[in-house]
Amino acid sequence: MGVHYHKRLMAHGPGETPSPGRAPVPARATLLDFFHDATRRTGAFLVHDDGYRTWSYRYDEVGAAARRVAARLHAAGLAKGDAVVLWGENRPEWIVAFWACLLRGIVVVPIDFRSAPALVDHIGGIVKARLLLAGEDVEAAAVTLDVPRWPLATMLRETEGESPGRGPGPGEPPPVPITADDTAEIIFTSGATAEPKGVIITHRNVLANIVPIEREMAKYQRYIRPFSPIRFLNLLPLSHMFGQAMATFVPPMLGGTVVFMRSLAPADIVGQIRARRISVLVSVPKILDVLREHVRHRFPETLAVQPPPDSGIAPLPKEKWYRRWWRFRRVHRAFGMKFWSAVVGAAPLDPELEAFWGGLGFLVVQGYGLTETAPIVTLNHPLNARRGSVGKPIHGVEVKIADDGEILVRGDNVSQGYFGGTTEATRTRADGWLHTGDIGGLDEQGRLYIRGRKKEMIVTPEGLNVFPEDVERALLAETGVRDAAVVGRHWEGEERVHAVLVLDDPAAMARVVQGANSRLGDHQKIRSASIWTGADLPRTEGTRKLKRTALRAWAESGEQPAVRPVTGEDPLQHVIGRFAKGRDDVDDDTPIETLALSSLERVELLMALEQQFQTIVDEGAFAAARTVGDLRTLVGDRESGIADRERPTAATLDRAGTTGPTGTEPDAPRRLGGTADATPFDFPRWNRAPWAYWLRRLSLPTWILPLGRVFAWVHVEGREHLEGLRGPVVFAATHQSHMDTPILLMALPRRWRYATAVAMAKEFFTAHFHPEGQPIGRRLTNGANYYLASLFFNAFPIPQREAGARHTLRYIGQLFEEGQSLLIFPEGKRTMDGEINPFRAGIGMIGSKLGVPVVPVRLEGADRLLHQKAKFPTPGRVRVTFGPPLYLEGDDYAALAGQVEAAVRALGNSKFEI
Repeated sequence: MGVHYHKRLMAHGPGETPSPGRAPVPARATLLDFFHDATRRTGAFLVHDDGYRTWSYRYDEVGAAARRVAARLHAAGLAKGDAVVLWGENRPEWIVAFWACLLRGIVVVPIDFRSAPALVDHIGGIVKARLLLAGEDVEAAAVTLDVPRWPLATMLRETEGESPGRGPGPGEPPPVPITADDTAEIIFTSGATAEPKGVIITHRNVLANIVPIEREMAKYQRYIRPFSPIRFLNLLPLSHMFGQAMATFVPPMLGGTVVFMRSLAPADIVGQIRARRISVLVSVPKILDVLREHVRHRFPETLAVQPPPDSGIAPLPKEKWYRRWWRFRRVHRAFGMKFWSAVVGAAPLDPELEAFWGGLGFLVVQGYGLTETAPIVTLNHPLNARRGSVGKPIHGVEVKIADDGEILVRGDNVSQGYFGGTTEATRTRADGWLHTGDIGGLDEQGRLYIRGRKKEMIVTPEGLNVFPEDVERALLAETGVRDAAVVGRHWEGEERVHAVLVLDDPAAMARVVQGANSRLGDHQKIRSASIWTGADLPRTEGTRKLKRTALRAWAESGEQPAVRPVTGEDPLQHVIGRFAKGRDDVDDDTPIETLALSSLERVELLMALEQQFQTIVDEGAFAAARTVGDLRTLVGDRESGIADRERPTAATLDRAGTTGPTGTEPDAPRRLGGTADATPFDFPRWNRAPWAYWLRRLSLPTWILPLGRVFAWVHVEGREHLEGLRGPVVFAATHQSHMDTPILLMALPRRWRYATAVAMAKEFFTAHFHPEGQPIGRRLTNGANYYLASLFFNAFPIPQREAGARHTLRYIGQLFEEGQSLLIFPEGKRTMDGEINPFRAGIGMIGSKLGVPVVPVRLEGADRLLHQKAKFPTPGRVRVTFGPPLYLEGDDYAALAGQVEAAVRALGNSKFEI
């Protein structure tokens, strides 16, 4: 008999009162009941950092957008039961589209945004999709599926009125009857099989997951309230059921906020956690692994948590959590004092990794589930977690262990089958239990422990079972082992334990196997081993699970790729070789995309380059590199004889060429791109402090602008174009004199005047930013001009001939987050005789990347007030004309800048004489 453990969901009956101190949980017939309750809130719900600026949306805004998109779906002829493919990166619009489909009874078919277009075509054909909803980070143009395509990016911005030409949209259609057994989504799991399987998930399946969790959380609402809002940084794909649950369902139970970010660089993750005051990180274990290496490098004292072999570092004694917290307070300060937990899923958590973060005083929570269980089976209680366990079954779920050790699950959360009703679905549920294929055990308290996969379990000739994970842990504990996988290899009719290794030194294979075997039982000992010459073993893209089927087939084939020796002659090749997956034909002309790196592997490559060359690599320039040779020049590799090649930067490698030639500063920090996005200067933040704002707010109307009006007699036209606008916006103005900024501030309505930042050329302040060799007098006057402009006009520098486009966009995005608008002069220089110079592509990039309307502004007559050659202004008339706002889309930034320039030139037909 197998071990059997279950918890039944005890719902309150009609009129029954919940326990004292416990908040009542509303009845949920379908997921739409949850949606309607959640979207009555007005607090912050979804935050998206797209790498340039941050977009924030309230619960009620998300609800309104979902209803609007649902109406569009109805108007487009989609009906209940139709399938819609949802293929996009994590972003608020993904959740809007998800709820919009559910409101109309439309079946959502989520696909991981990293999937190939061919897979999207294949799955779309299987479900007979009627529509494709595509994100910005996917190759939608490569999809041949013959269905309409809607961009996700517009689904919230158009609700704000930022996307013109679409009109108010259709009215709200009649409601669609939805039941608990209606299909909500079909999630395809491809794994290593040729034919993907679509798991049918109903409203009942998901409710069986979220209602027990909601009831449990209700017990602690009054304790959680002082720490609210609870913010989640969700790095799991929304196409994965666990990532979906931790963004769409769990945070609303707490009135929490979910943050999505584009970057997976560890420094960016830590910065995001600190800046957004994140409480909980949601990710795959691999993210914690990457963060562990980042923390060890940044805080060497953390090596004492798990001292490396032969390091001589004494391990720490066992301590209470508060002592560990105090010992590693520098780490906690780096993450921010609100951060306390990581919730991991989608892949097994290495006990050593869990122990590391626990040793620092952080809580790591893991659970267990499958796509077929929508997705949760067991979950560790945050206040009663047990290390190594995946927790207890949630209410309403039964778990038992079969005689052969397989975990069996039964409950309303279990899917009723696969799309199309495959025989496998019938076979696995013939006895009423879901056969998970996982091997595990239950302790006396009902906690579940996972030992491995049943089909991956190795049976020795002696009839003993070997779980690959146990042997892999012994291998990974050996020095010099970067990765390891254990599979069963058949030899003379018997199954033997075989190791596939990725080693720093392939010649050390015998030592590694011997060391691991010394800690293993006789039946677990490794009988044979192979060297895998790639950077990493093959894993699935989303969950990072080992592709054991492929590894077993490779091992059985007996093929042994030649091991390319690593020498110290070429440090870049040493790094690249770890990621080249066994290729021996990689040279400087090899396109990086042909290395087939996953998103996390790209992050690991970036970190490896930093470590090898002892430099700081900018992510934007790294992403812009196209070949291995680009990486060589970007890191400034002098050892390979390519020292004189121009270093590409995010600016010079960008398609648009937004910032022109790259400047070189001999004393700038050595980073990827030279002076580039490494930011050799800090953008001013002090001038946005309350004291600076109020000094500026008092000075402008009392003496600065009145003084300007003595010289500039300003006539304003086109103010009506600003009346319907909501900030922030970009004012793109012609540049005629040093009087332009006060003149334009005079022309702006009051609500814009005191909430606008001014961009000024950084090169104008060369004596301040690069004082070497500059006369002392010029350094003092130039520095004074910089600080006075920053203080009284809320100005900041933009590099024109130096790289730094990405960092500049990031700073402008922060201004927009604070409600500030931007005044910029796209010509980049003052006019000589009143002519309009060509607009630089940067204005196109700002308008498109940051998603803000651009208002063309034409300034006339200011060059007569204060000409370039004049030292003192001459009083006179000035005309300022505002045009209709432009909404820029696309990545041809030069062409977009041309649109703005044409709009400005068209404003010169006024009858007012100057």
